[in-house]
Amino acid sequence: MHTLQTGEHVQCLDVLKVGFSSDSGAASHDCAILLEIWDHGALLQTSIRIPEGAPISFETIGEGVPAKVVSCEEDSYGFLLQVAVPESQWFPDAYTPPHVIWPS
Repeated sequence: MHTLQTGEHVQCLDVLKVGFSSDSGAASHDCAILLEIWDHGALLQTSIRIPEGAPISFETIGEGVPAKVVSCEEDSYGFLLQVAVPESQWFPDAYTPPHVIWPS
């Protein structure tokens, strides 16, 4: 097990199915690339803008991990989302991406 400092961001790579409500309120999904992870959050690349404050779910992790969008910024490849995740259901205890660059 790796020892991490509280809030320490770790570079990683995974592909996750993200569920959220569309502007019309209908259930919607997108494929997100997980780029960074930490004990209370993550940085994702999506193809769809998901507004700040929106609840989302990582549907491909267990029975779904709830999260909330902290920020959403457009870039050349789509949208970078920073999300907050409840600590009791997250990294590294409940979920660890398949590709992680652990700090030295």
